[in-house]
This record gives sequence, structure tokens and C-alpha cells, in this order.
Amino acid sequence: MDCVLSDQAGDFAAIYDEDVELVSVARPASGSLDALAEHLFATRQDVQTQWEQAAGVVDVPLAALAMRIDVEWIGALSEEIALAGEMLSELVGCERVGVRVTTLRRPMCPRFHVDQVPCRMLVTIRGPGTEWIANGDVDQTRLAARDTDAPPIRSGRDIKRLATRNWSLLKGGTWDNRFGGVVHRSPHGTDERLLLSFDPIFENRAEPSS
Repeated sequence: MDCVLSDQAGDFAAIYDEDVELVSVARPASGSLDALAEHLFATRQDVQTQWEQAAGVVDVPLAALAMRIDVEWIGALSEEIALAGEMLSELVGCERVGVRVTTLRRPMCPRFHVDQVPCRMLVTIRGPGTEWIANGDVDQTRLAARDTDAPPIRSGRDIKRLATRNWSLLKGGTWDNRFGGVVHRSPHGTDERLLLSFDPIFENRAEPSS
């Protein structure tokens, strides 16, 4: 299995290649999003919220976020969420997306695992990116073991990390029956993170064909 690293949004289409497990596309820096993250970290605001919305909608529910922030920052966050949701909709054909916004000061998912969804987009706005193991480097026996948190990686192989600010689309465990999903976890450490995640929602239960 391969990963595609790019700076072109059009390369997300490579996710339909059966030999590609994830696509990660670099995004331009955003002073407003950086300022938002720094404010949340400095004021120790804990944001743990999720909701569903129509793909491409520019309307973050402030009540759900329960944060007091500058209108410019919330505008930048709304635009980021709308653009990512629209891209996901165009790519996999969903009309709605599940959105999660989270601030983290410790690993949310400290154990390597696979998300049981067709696919998921992860965007680390600030802080270290999600860690993952290439499919060919995974020790499947150790991954299945529930009595150890040791990384399920073959000897001599490296744990990889998604780049901060990238839009990274990972195949999940229900993408198709040929691939079991990208093995990943929250980065270990105490660095603060502002993380967005997006799941396609298929109202008729259809999933992307591959």
C-alpha cells in the first residue's frame, strides 16, 4: 500500500486506487487559525464537540463549541470546515458530514487502531499530527492483541506522522473488503493540539465505490 503526499487537492482522487491507503494534501498557513489555537491553549479552553451538517455549509455552531473567540477566528474555522466538508462530499458523494472539533493535552486515542468508518479526514490545525503505520509495516498479531499497548510495527520499520495543517484522508475499516484500514493513533506526548475530523454521512447507507 502507498500514501500520496501532495499540495494539490485534485490528488485526493487517488484514494480510489486500491494500492493507496491515505492521501495527505498540504494547505496554506492561516494566521487566523493559528491565533485561534494559541488562544484556546493559552486560556486552557477544553473543546470537545461534534455535530452533523450539510457538506459545504459555512456555519459553525458557536453554542456547541461553547467558546468565546474573535469573530475573525470563528470565520476562518467555519471556512476551513466548509471547504473540507465540500471536498469530502465531492469525492465520496455524501450530502452530510460529521464534524468534530477537539483540543487535546493528552492522547485521545493512545493505542494504535483502525477507525470503523469508510474514510475519515483528519486536520491538525496546531500541534503534532496523527501517527500512523504503513500497512506493510504493521505487525497484525500485535495489533490484534489486547494485552499490550506496544506499537504493532515490524522490526526496523518507522512510525510515520501526518503533517500539521495538512488535510489527510485515511481509508477506514469499512472502505471495502480488500483493505483493513489505516492503523493510526494520537501522538504520544504532552504537546497541545487543535484537531478537526470529518466523516462522510451516507443517508441511504451507501458507501463510496472503489
